[in-house]
Amino acid sequence: MDTLLLKTFLEVSRTRNFGRASENLCVSASTVSARIRQLEEHLGLSLFTRHHHRIGLTPAGERMERHARFILGAWERAFEDTALSERHQRRLVVAGVSSLWDIFLQDWLSGIYRDFPSLGLRAEESTPLRVVEKLEQGMIDVGFMYEPPRIQNVAVEEVASVPLLLVSSRAGQSVEAVIGEGYIRVEWGTTFASLHESHFPQRLLARGRVNSGRLALNLILQCGGAAYLPQDIVMPLIAAQRLFEVPGAPPIEMKAYAAYGLHGEHHKLVAELLQRLS
Repeated sequence: MDTLLLKTFLEVSRTRNFGRASENLCVSASTVSARIRQLEEHLGLSLFTRHHHRIGLTPAGERMERHARFILGAWERAFEDTALSERHQRRLVVAGVSSLWDIFLQDWLSGIYRDFPSLGLRAEESTPLRVVEKLEQGMIDVGFMYEPPRIQNVAVEEVASVPLLLVSSRAGQSVEAVIGEGYIRVEWGTTFASLHESHFPQRLLARGRVNSGRLALNLILQCGGAAYLPQDIVMPLIAAQRLFEVPGAPPIEMKAYAAYGLHGEHHKLVAELLQRLS
């Protein structure tokens, strides 16, 4: 099957609009429609519902979306492995949640890139769910996240502690004040949620909820508010008095974990490289 059909399907699925998909793919809308029809004919199934310019996925389309991502990921990896083999002895694919890149993964990756010139690298930011999915599908060699995944034949190592501080764009506010109006709830994971509930059982529902510390930080700096954010990220901003630690707020400590396949092609290399984090 032509991978262009799958790429087009995923773009239409993402945008829910044939016109926007055609613009993003730099082809005509008629080409996009033709590719989707061809894919549906291959499968003998309808992938999209179409009602008055509203596009949605059928149940078959929802199932196909997951498989299409896997197929394209596997093809891309096979292509890169083959193409890189002439210049690089090995290739490593790394994925991690965004805030961990900001805290320590970027430095770790830069050191590897500098010290292992024969190693091909591919790195990406992902949501925790996507990191776990890619581990299960063998699409990445190592994933970094805040919650240890429970996957068979996957090793999990704790690689860092990440203290979170409650910070505000305004100085001198009480804990009760910042947890109320203007508080932005960052979804750091199950462990954070449990600790957060124990500290603030009577809190108001946060107006803003995000799954990225970077998003929360930008919202606070641009619009004001408060959130629990990684200490390493906010300390320079506290020193510059752009943010203020909330006095009396309980610190919450998260753990960062690395997960990699026990029987993967590069499991020994990953284990060796993780020692550079200690």
